[in-house]
Amino acid sequence: MLGTRLRCGFDLNRVPLVTELPPARRELIERHLIALPPDERRLRFAAALSDDALRAYARSIRFDRDAAFGAFDERLDLVGFGHLALAGPEAEFGLSVLPSARRQGLGLRLLLRAARHARALGTDSFLMTYLPENQALRELAKRAGMRIEFDAEGPLARMALPEAEPDALLHEAADATLTGLDLSFRLANRSAKQLTSA
Repeated sequence: MLGTRLRCGFDLNRVPLVTELPPARRELIERHLIALPPDERRLRFAAALSDDALRAYARSIRFDRDAAFGAFDERLDLVGFGHLALAGPEAEFGLSVLPSARRQGLGLRLLLRAARHARALGTDSFLMTYLPENQALRELAKRAGMRIEFDAEGPLARMALPEAEPDALLHEAADATLTGLDLSFRLANRSAKQLTSA
């Protein structure tokens, strides 16, 4: 299928895809969040939210202001999700990766992708708040070069963002378009395979 295999025979469907998510993918976000086990929900939201609460959260994402990013495995399941909340000069990032998709670098790829997006929009600071026992997120933040701080509400990780290049927004738009097309090609390829095997 066009867009999924190079001449050398390398199958792009086996390469995890990280892309910005449009509002049309909101249902995938809901499914990803509901797939999180209770302990993972607590680490992500500081409370083990119910399925209904997670659906309400997914529906509340303001795509006109914020940004959402997803990591897809070779089956095109949304195994990692990041929500970048943009408000003024500071951006806050929340991240979840399904336990089955850990230790593949997806969390770091999502974090760096979101930080690049925030920088392109002229944001000065990028931060993540987390529960003290969430050592995995703390280590991830440190690998990304973030500074660990503590305030009255608990620990947080912060990164100062340098001023973006003049054409950064253009690059962001191009990246979102190309990776969005890549995802669409992969989904179409999966559908075609399912039809031929039915």
